[in-house]
Amino acid sequence: MPMYAFVAPIQPNKTDEFRQFIKDLNGPRKAEYEASRKKAGFEQEAMFLQKTPMGEMVVVMQVADSQAAALEALRSMKDPFNVWYFQKLKDIHGVDIVGADVPLNELLLDFRSDNMSKGSV
Repeated sequence: MPMYAFVAPIQPNKTDEFRQFIKDLNGPRKAEYEASRKKAGFEQEAMFLQKTPMGEMVVVMQVADSQAAALEALRSMKDPFNVWYFQKLKDIHGVDIVGADVPLNELLLDFRSDNMSKGSV
């Protein structure tokens, strides 16, 4: 299944808000978060906090049959959870993911061991 990754900067003084957002996704909003990802077609999503000389960034890794279709499905969801989710992203990253024309990344290298390509880890 195809993997997709991207980086989003965290606005200055928003790291604590980002950490609370992740706590909410792992805690009281976990069922809603997981349901939205499954409904959109994601098999996996992971978020990493990366500290850089240019500031803090979020590295997001996603796995889906079609990244474009999964992202479009998420953008079209207007239920209270997804409205809250995308507003939090806008507040933390300063980018309107729903309204923006976010380009898909270009995959340049993808190494997989023989074991991984056969479905075993």
